[in-house]
Parts: sequence; structure tokens; C-alpha cells
Amino acid sequence: MSYSSFLPEPLSRALAARGGFARARQTRAPARPIPARAVRAPIGRHRTLALVESSARDDMSTLRARRAATPEVVDDAETTKSRATRARGPFRLPKADEDDDGKKCSAWFCAVCDVDDAPEWMVWNPYVRSGYRVGARWLGATRSIFMLHNETVNIWSHLLGVLMFAALIVQTFRTAHSGVGLAAPPAHWVTGADVARVERIQYATRWRQEIRRDRDDLRAIDVALHERLQNGSAARDILRGVRDDLLDVTHELAEHLESGEEVFKVEKRRKVLKRSLKGAQKVLEAMDRAGGKDYEEISVQTEALRKKLSQLKKHIKFVPDDPEPARPVTRWPMYIFLTGAVVCLFFSTMCHTYCCVGEIDAERMWRFDYLGIAVLIVASFYPMLHYSYYCLPGWRDMYLTGITVFGCLTVVPTFMRAFQKKEYAPLRASLFVALGCLGLFPIFQQVFFVWHIVPTPMMEAFYFEMAMGFGYVFGAFLYAKMIPERWSPGSFDFFGCSHNIFHFLIVLSTYFHYRASIIYLTWRDNYTCDADHELLLEWYHLGHHFRYPTD
Repeated sequence: MSYSSFLPEPLSRALAARGGFARARQTRAPARPIPARAVRAPIGRHRTLALVESSARDDMSTLRARRAATPEVVDDAETTKSRATRARGPFRLPKADEDDDGKKCSAWFCAVCDVDDAPEWMVWNPYVRSGYRVGARWLGATRSIFMLHNETVNIWSHLLGVLMFAALIVQTFRTAHSGVGLAAPPAHWVTGADVARVERIQYATRWRQEIRRDRDDLRAIDVALHERLQNGSAARDILRGVRDDLLDVTHELAEHLESGEEVFKVEKRRKVLKRSLKGAQKVLEAMDRAGGKDYEEISVQTEALRKKLSQLKKHIKFVPDDPEPARPVTRWPMYIFLTGAVVCLFFSTMCHTYCCVGEIDAERMWRFDYLGIAVLIVASFYPMLHYSYYCLPGWRDMYLTGITVFGCLTVVPTFMRAFQKKEYAPLRASLFVALGCLGLFPIFQQVFFVWHIVPTPMMEAFYFEMAMGFGYVFGAFLYAKMIPERWSPGSFDFFGCSHNIFHFLIVLSTYFHYRASIIYLTWRDNYTCDADHELLLEWYHLGHHFRYPTD
């Protein structure tokens, strides 16, 4: 063995260039000490130095021979820059930190590069060959939301999903007020309820929806008045007074449709409402006679109020005396599901936005992404279990408790650092698939083991649930197999890769589940448990499982 192997390479070069160990020793930096086994060798000092010097010359000669055998490479400026860049590491492109003047770039800088220049931790799909964000910090990653790269579609698909499901939360909240926004159950539904009662429910629901449209129209007229006339206008104040009177009429009608009243109270309410409309009509007629510039500017709005007043007169006359009262069920399961969807899609958006900042930060972002997936899976069970088992509270509580516990146990590994490694990807997928498959038990029990005649809303919701499951499984399959980008690497870097398709299928499948939940909600809003005892199997009655809920 040559003793030169114990010395650093710069020392060997110095020995060959300067022709002697002693001279090189004077010019080089403090050298690494020679290992003890070399010092303790049973030979003299001069013999040791001669062997080291001879070995260094041999190594230098070998290096020169190798260079002579290889083709000459032109060491131009571009090659020098490339070498300097690679020396810094692949995660920093040329000019990633400096501009032409040598000054540092702003924190809003974010370069986009090919896979060869991206760090290994950033490459999540070997068939995506370009569009990697490199050199970005937090502000640069935020700005990259509006740039084109291989995460743009992933970011925007779930960011728009956040806005959509946030709007659905507001819509669900509106349906709980005054019973006006409740959907009418379709006439073809088989629910076990009395036919006459079903007709009364549908008739009252259509009236509620009609009154809701009247209210929305009046608010639109008020917006138009605000745009046409300035504050302090006498005509505007008069018309706003008329609008307020008409809105009061709609509120009174909505209250009547919500609770139902005795006949003599209905007649008394009708007289009061007719007097209110008669006063508003006199005000409009007085404005017609007065005319003026202000009146000409709002003639369209005045005519709209006159038509709405005429409609409300008919509504007062023909509104049912004894409407089926609205009994909206609790909405908290819907809020949990929709909030879970917003949380999942928001965490996914943040993850795909900031996963380029650094390796450690990327690991943290992926943990939140996995957490969001678990939250969405667990939250999706709440409306389905609560409303389908609405009249079987024991089964309902058992399933909800079980899925919540399993969801919490699934969340625990997502915060473990070892869980982020690539070799644990099958374990991650298995945990989430197992958590989702827990929903098969209550769904199939409802369809096959609860009813002797399955209610129509149960079957219609079941079809949506199957569509949701197919969307999730098919998207996960494409994502795992990296289809279609594996068939044409580099062709789907920015649009259409498996991850993009998976994101769209997640949003679509979550919306399918929302549609199924709305069917459950419409069923319980209109029938609660009145019809369930007609269709349930005898075993549930004999086992005292059936019970009217207290909420």
C-alpha cells in the first residue's frame, strides 16, 4: 500500500509539482497528520519520505495519462458557469440568488427548471421532466401560484374547491332558516309516509320556495334603487318604505308556512297583510301622479314593485290555511362534512404551494396534506351516518364513535417523520384506504339489512356514494401507476398528469358525496321518522332500536 493514500490530494499534487516533500511542506496549509500506523512502521524517516514522494509521482503520472486519453473539453464561460452551479448543488440554478450585477434577487424570485437541475426530494414523479420550482423561498412560492409550473393545476384545482365548498356551507346555513329554503321531495319517492301527507308536504314546500323568490326579488330591487339614486333622495326613501312593507308581508307568510296556524288566526293575519299592501299601493299611486325627474329615473323599479305587490296579493289569498309545518333537522353533520372538505382542500393547496421551499418544510407540508385527507374521510361519514340512521340512534352513535376513533389513530402516524419516507408509501395508502372502506359496512347494512322496502332516497344516495367511491379509487389508481405521463414522459408536465386528474376527481367525488348528503337531508327534513316504522324490518322494532330523535 502506498503511503500517499494517507495524505490529502492537494499534498500529492504539491509533491509532484515542487519535486520534494520538504518544500511542499513549507508551502501547503497545515496538513492532516499521518496516521499512527504509518509513523510506527519499522523503517527509517528518510526511507518513509522517499516512498511517499515516489508514490506521489506515480499517482501524478497516472492522472496525466488519463487526461491525455480523454477528449479535450473546451472550458468556455458557459461550462465554467455550469460547473460552478453544480458545485453549489442542483437546487440552485444560475442566477437563483444573483442577478447580472451580482446583487441578491428579491424573495419573490422563483425559477422553473428541468428534472436534472431539481433536488431529489423535489422529484415526486420521474415521468414529470420539467416545471420544478427551484430557489424559491416563502414569498417566491406564494408568487408561484400565478406562475406556470408542474404544480399550478394541483394548486388551483383545490383552491377553487375550497371556494366552492365554502359557498356550500353558506347555502346549507340558509336552508335552516324559516324552512323556506328546504327542497321539495320528488313525487316518485317511496318513503312509507301517508300519501295525503306527502302531498301536503310538497305543496307547502313549493309555497315556501315561492315566498323565498319574492324576498330575493325585493332585495334585488333595493340594490337597483341604491345604484340609481343618491342618498337623501325623497323618491328613494319613499320606495324603500314600500319595499320594507312588502318584505314584512313575505316574512309574515314565511312564518305562517313554517309553523301552521289555526283558521281564525290565518284570517286575522290575512286582513293585516291586505291592509299593509293597500297602504303600499296608495304610495305608489301617489308617486305616479306626482311624477318628476326622480320618478323618471326609477320608473323601472317602481313598476317592478307594483308587479310584486300584485303577486303578494294573490299569495295572501291562496296560501294554504293549514300548511304542513316545516321541521328542519339539525345541520351540524353537514357543517362537519363541508368544513372537513374545506380543510382538506386548503391543506392540499398549501402543501402544493410551499412544498418547494426546502426539504424539511416540504416534509411538514406533506404531513398537513395527509392530515387533511384523514379529516375529509372521517368528516364525510357524519351526514351519511347521522341522517340514514336518524331513527336508529344506537347504531348511529356506534358507527360515528368507531369511525372517529379510527380516524384519530390514522392521524397519529402522519406526524411521524418515518411516515414520510418513500418506502412507507404503500402503508400510507393502505391506512387511508382502510379508513375509507369502513364506510362500506353502514352503507351496505342500510341497503340490504335494515329495510323490507328500501326507501327511494336511500337508493338514490347509494348511487351517488358509489360514484364517489369510484372517483376516489380510480384517481388513486391513476396516481399510483403514474398514468398517462408514464406513456409519454414530459408531455404532461404542466397539464393532464395523474396527480392533476386525481385532484379533479377528489373535488368531483366530494361533490357527489355532498349530493348524497342533500338527499339524506331532504328526506329527514320532510319526513323525519314518521315513515320509517312502516318500512323497517321487524327486528329493529322488537330490539327497541327504533326511536324518535330528541334533537
